[in-house]
Amino acid sequence: MDQRLTDDTLTREQAMEVAHKAGEHPLDHNPARRGDAAGSRQTVEKVKAMVRDIGDQARAQGSAAGDALYRQGQRTGEYLTQNINEYPFVALLIAGMIGYGLAYLMHTRWQNQVSR
Repeated sequence: MDQRLTDDTLTREQAMEVAHKAGEHPLDHNPARRGDAAGSRQTVEKVKAMVRDIGDQARAQGSAAGDALYRQGQRTGEYLTQNINEYPFVALLIAGMIGYGLAYLMHTRWQNQVSR
């Protein structure tokens, strides 16, 4: 494996060396560029601040949406309560139909499982 296979191929060690060197930036060896570490830290801090701001905005929007959904649910509950008080027989009839429908679905499902 250490020998050169053909003119167009590299040995494993040669390929690893080329890949390692390809990952290095030519300016990484420049002493002036090494001082950019402080600039990199500033960039990271800026990104962290931006992410924190986005998180705060998402939290505020989520809170506003939650409040809106709560108010809508509260209005729906009040509407249902008012209509049930005004039409108790119709409400009882609807509740009975829903209960019968659910029981029918569960019974047919149970029957299908028993017959298998």
